[in-house]
Amino acid sequence: MKRTSNNIHDARARWGTLAALAVVIALIFPGNHARAKAEPQLIFEAEGQSHVKNNNFMRGRALAVDYAFKNALEMALKDILGRSTFRSQRKTLKKMLRHPKKFIKQYRYLEMYDSPVEQLSRVKLEVVFFPEAINRELSTQGILSSLVRPRTALVLILEKSLSVDAQPEFWEYVPISEVAMLQKFLAAGVKVTPREKISELVDEQVVLDAIQGDLDAAVDIGLKARTDIVIVGTAVTTQVGNRTAEGLTTIQANLTLRAVSTTQSTIIAARSDFASVNSQEEFKGELQAFEVVGKKMAAFFL
Repeated sequence: MKRTSNNIHDARARWGTLAALAVVIALIFPGNHARAKAEPQLIFEAEGQSHVKNNNFMRGRALAVDYAFKNALEMALKDILGRSTFRSQRKTLKKMLRHPKKFIKQYRYLEMYDSPVEQLSRVKLEVVFFPEAINRELSTQGILSSLVRPRTALVLILEKSLSVDAQPEFWEYVPISEVAMLQKFLAAGVKVTPREKISELVDEQVVLDAIQGDLDAAVDIGLKARTDIVIVGTAVTTQVGNRTAEGLTTIQANLTLRAVSTTQSTIIAARSDFASVNSQEEFKGELQAFEVVGKKMAAFFL
């Protein structure tokens, strides 16, 4: 059963307040029990279909798979760049979308359907991409600039929890993954700007636009916060599988972020990563998973 939004919000608010203070006086949380050493992956489910000519369903199936590959890569690029940047760079991205196979690590069929009546072949695939291969190509195309270690940084994450029924207002809480990243930045000597300092300067909708990929919104936030880099994105938790006989539940936190240079007005890095935690309590598992994936992501940007 999910906890009520008020109770969970109160718990998060108390934790967030303590965590915000810990950003200043502490460096690193302990992160035991977390399985966070897996390589980051981009996994998407995508469909593809093709009309069949001359009853050649083998050829039709192959074309349907190619369309599914393209659709999956399009989903991955939207996830990495944000929908706004994806739309503005659509012409540049056409070459990548024409050759999706070079970025695919593996795939498997989820559904297959051939219709002799409709002369149609349809597939649904789970596609796993190489994140670094995609990032390299985006850098080659000039969509991503080289990542330089920041002197000052602002991190703004929209964190969605499976244990919360109603999402609180953006400025009402401090996300666990965000705090974990700020701690790592402080430990590395990077000056960070807490969200509390800009909550009165930046409208919530501007932040949400930046998280969705609006480059101008992210740059505007960076200028108001006077930071070199603005890192924005989303963190989401999901339950993996069923509860074990020992009462443990596997909670996975997925974090997708983009780093925007305020001075260059461009995306300089993008990455998705995850961490899984076994816990008897859903809420505690989420806190641990968010914390661990936040630290992992901070290490990448440093």
